[in-house]
Amino acid sequence: MRTMLYALVATMLAGVSVGFSQPSPPYSFRVYTDLAYYDGPDAHPIKHRLDLFVPDGLKDAPVLIFVHGGGWSSGDKNLYAFVGRTFAQQGFVTAVINYRLSPQVQHPAHIEDVARAFAWVYRNIAQYGGNAEKIFVMGHSAGGHLTALLALDEKYLQVHELALSAIKGAIPISGIYDLSIEPPGPFNLYQIVFGTDPQVRRDASPITHAGPNKPPFLIMYAQFDFPGFDAQARQLLSLLREYENEATLVEIPNRDHVTVIANIGGPNDPTTEEILKFLRSH
Repeated sequence: MRTMLYALVATMLAGVSVGFSQPSPPYSFRVYTDLAYYDGPDAHPIKHRLDLFVPDGLKDAPVLIFVHGGGWSSGDKNLYAFVGRTFAQQGFVTAVINYRLSPQVQHPAHIEDVARAFAWVYRNIAQYGGNAEKIFVMGHSAGGHLTALLALDEKYLQVHELALSAIKGAIPISGIYDLSIEPPGPFNLYQIVFGTDPQVRRDASPITHAGPNKPPFLIMYAQFDFPGFDAQARQLLSLLREYENEATLVEIPNRDHVTVIANIGGPNDPTTEEILKFLRSH
């Protein structure tokens, strides 16, 4: 009897030992900076670049692409290394991308660059341990708009011979989804970024492209976000669900438009927790 008990305990301990031999969060990671995702004749030496945060010891890891905000006219990937670090430590190969900005360019240059970055990741991520069939996209503010547009209007990925099904899930945070509503402020930002043609603004609005068979969405905004951002998030949610898509809306408590993204990776941060829950469930 005692021999059998020892054998059972030894077997259990062996199982525990095997389990602990596998890497688990938080992962160490490597960083590859300034990788060119577009190298055509008009390639920008800074804006057509991305940084990759790659967890160690993983194969076929899920992938997250992050698109920064800044009103389509400011911002840089170098400000968001904390996003890359946070999700690489949790087992996601994370790409933090740049894209061209206004007023040097107008729509659709921004979304075209995001699609270029996605296509590069899709075709190259395997050599960095990522799985091209498990790519999620996430963006904040203007990046939230671009993330939603990429995941809803298929024409930008079709240029690269990809379909919306290449996107495993979309996470727009504090984004703009209806460009017919003028933003507050002393100057017309939309005119600088999108021009004056109402049809162009309509086509650039993610809500215009709501329909069936879209990727799963986690739509997030802050409790103290800019006025109207909550209504835009609810409108996008309603349209996605109207076509029977999977979509979830989360208001992040005690955060504003900046802190909803700036606190990612912090202790008990609700934004981080909601994102990880969505990623892991898909």
